[in-house]
Amino acid sequence: MRRVSDLLRTPAGRRLTLVAGPWDAREVDSVVLVDEMRELATAAPGALAILSRHAMRSCDVAGALRLAGGRGLAGIVLPGPSGTSPEMVEVARRERVALLAGASDHSLSDTVLGLSAAVRADPGLLLRRTREAIDGLGAMEGAGEDDILRAASASVGVAYRASGLAAPGANATVIRIGGRPDGYVCWDGEDPAAAIVAQVVATTLGRVRAAARETEAARERALLALLGARDGGAAARRARHAGVPVEGWHVAVFLRDPAAGAADAVLREVRRTAGATLPGLLGLGEAADLAAPPLVTRWQDGVLVVLTTDERTTVRAPAGGSPGLGTGVGTCQAGPDGLRRTASQARAAAARAEAGQAVAFDRLGVHALLAELGGSESALMAARDLLAPLERLGALSAHAVPTLKAYLDCWGSRTRAAELLSLHPNAVAHRIRRIAEALDADLSDPQTRFALQLACHVALDHDCLPGTTTSITSS
Repeated sequence: MRRVSDLLRTPAGRRLTLVAGPWDAREVDSVVLVDEMRELATAAPGALAILSRHAMRSCDVAGALRLAGGRGLAGIVLPGPSGTSPEMVEVARRERVALLAGASDHSLSDTVLGLSAAVRADPGLLLRRTREAIDGLGAMEGAGEDDILRAASASVGVAYRASGLAAPGANATVIRIGGRPDGYVCWDGEDPAAAIVAQVVATTLGRVRAAARETEAARERALLALLGARDGGAAARRARHAGVPVEGWHVAVFLRDPAAGAADAVLREVRRTAGATLPGLLGLGEAADLAAPPLVTRWQDGVLVVLTTDERTTVRAPAGGSPGLGTGVGTCQAGPDGLRRTASQARAAAARAEAGQAVAFDRLGVHALLAELGGSESALMAARDLLAPLERLGALSAHAVPTLKAYLDCWGSRTRAAELLSLHPNAVAHRIRRIAEALDADLSDPQTRFALQLACHVALDHDCLPGTTTSITSS
């Protein structure tokens, strides 16, 4: 370990002069700059305190030596040449603190940097600092990223930070999850201990992130199971055990149909920004006002975000949606059934939104009624079973529901339906005849027409066209 006598032999230490006190009474663990005398009272034991000229204006050297001795400091460096007095010599000897004077032609910063580098280069101190930092990190089981970085920075004496990118030439070590890079731990300065501990910090952060993502994935799986479950009570219990905040008041946001190949990028961006931006845009306050972090997952043909609050809130639709996506916002609903309902509402609203537009469910008007009628699991089952016979139409089965929907939406006009479908009216007539035969339905009956029209809307909204899915009752 380095003592004051060892530092006086280094290039930075050769410009210092021992004025009083022992030069090898204590080991030097660190070098600190003291610009105000009150900072001397907080210096760590084993420190070599270098006083600035500003600090010297209010400095009582004998009093400073007593304070340094009480703190266990190794020495004090005064700026420029300094005289002595019998009192100073006696106090320095008694307190076992080295009193040194600097050269008047040498800058304070060069002295601090040079002596700090010499102290850090000591093998014994390097090993001790590294071991203490690693032991401290090992005792932080369950801590978050910020706490880990803060503790490692304090133990080594450098400022660690986590970053997605590492600047060229910067000190950085890779954070890995499952062998794949997931960011960097960065720091400044040339400290061997900092470089060693950074590897441990990166490994620790990798484990923390992997555990957090597995927990988040379990929550997403439980949420998806709840949204698609026939038995909502059992699914709600499993979701609650997985950490899904099924109680409280929920608001869902659905971003429809991410572009092919860009789904992952959309999901990552929504996860990154949902907690920071969505609560304020929806009138839910800030992220701190949420009962739990937002849940973000792929669902059906888009990305679903569920935000949960402790109290019912009036939701407003954002002024604009995400570029290239149709955004739907559900109403504020309570409990697990409410979570399922607001998610269905958000998707129904997104189906009415143009790219880059946000639509709130409670602003859909008559379309909100249709979405409510067709948004339940029982309605989906009934629609799929009602249209299931169309699977027997062979090549026509995939086109049967769009054709029937267009025909019924146009009040039975083959000409208008043909325009919507870009077909000849005779082709529409041929298809409708085969569809009516397969369904054994009288399309002149008003109730039959209404039931089939609603079933077509439900089937198209939930992507369960005959020929691509089987009916629920037969599965």
